[in-house]
Amino acid sequence: METRAVIPMRPLTFGELLDAAVSLLRIQAPLLLGAALVLAAGEQALLYPLRGWADMNLPWFAPHPSKAGESWLAFCFGLSTEGAILALLGGLAGAAAGPGLLGVAARPRDLLRQVLRRTLPLLVVALVTAALILITSLVLMLPWPLVFGLLGLASPSLAVDRTGPFAAVGRSFRLAGRNLRGAAIRLGGYFSWALIRIVLGLGGSYALELWLDHDQAAYTFGMIAIWAVVDAVAYASLACIDAVLYLEVRMRVEGLDVAIGRLRRLGRPVDLANSVILGAAVR
Repeated sequence: METRAVIPMRPLTFGELLDAAVSLLRIQAPLLLGAALVLAAGEQALLYPLRGWADMNLPWFAPHPSKAGESWLAFCFGLSTEGAILALLGGLAGAAAGPGLLGVAARPRDLLRQVLRRTLPLLVVALVTAALILITSLVLMLPWPLVFGLLGLASPSLAVDRTGPFAAVGRSFRLAGRNLRGAAIRLGGYFSWALIRIVLGLGGSYALELWLDHDQAAYTFGMIAIWAVVDAVAYASLACIDAVLYLEVRMRVEGLDVAIGRLRRLGRPVDLANSVILGAAVR
């Protein structure tokens, strides 16, 4: 069923890209936010013993002065779990972005089924992403921004192009690394949401402190729940940015919008998997 496209079929400005990502999230909110909440809750459960070992204190999981090394390891491990979650959600958002570009109504269960068929390749992308982010962040964060920025298009590429996981990672590096525009946009979205997360976490901690003391177990689990919800919203939003950015870069670099327009004028079916095939089909 045809609907209004939520992603404009043309190269976008940064503001337009963010608007399209918000529209994509709004349309598929139950699916994307639900998946993000499950993954964010799992992340908090995974990181809780590691942060306890490093004596990192709530509400910000601040490093303990006497355990700087342990705190740094826990922090970098948290960055790697973030990267893995964004990779997993990027596959789901990528599956939703294709219909969003073409103006086709996609049912959540169909999108979920499509992603589940690609579970193993998506897990490989997530593990590769987590490993690269962990390694690069441990080296005093110096290579992390570049690697994080270049990896964002891998999962959307996997969902749309239906390639293997390593081919998707390589394609992400090529597309996002072209003039580093894609990498810069991904980093801009990440740091923007980092500020939003800080503000929301600060508000949540103030609200809890009205009723609970820091040394109470209820405060600890309350803050963990707050961070899980805040992170879930951020992760779902960032995954949508990755998915929209992937299609936008393909329009800007490969002329995807032009190829789709030609196929539609010829009355031929549109396949987003490969712009080269699309270009050949209209000759």
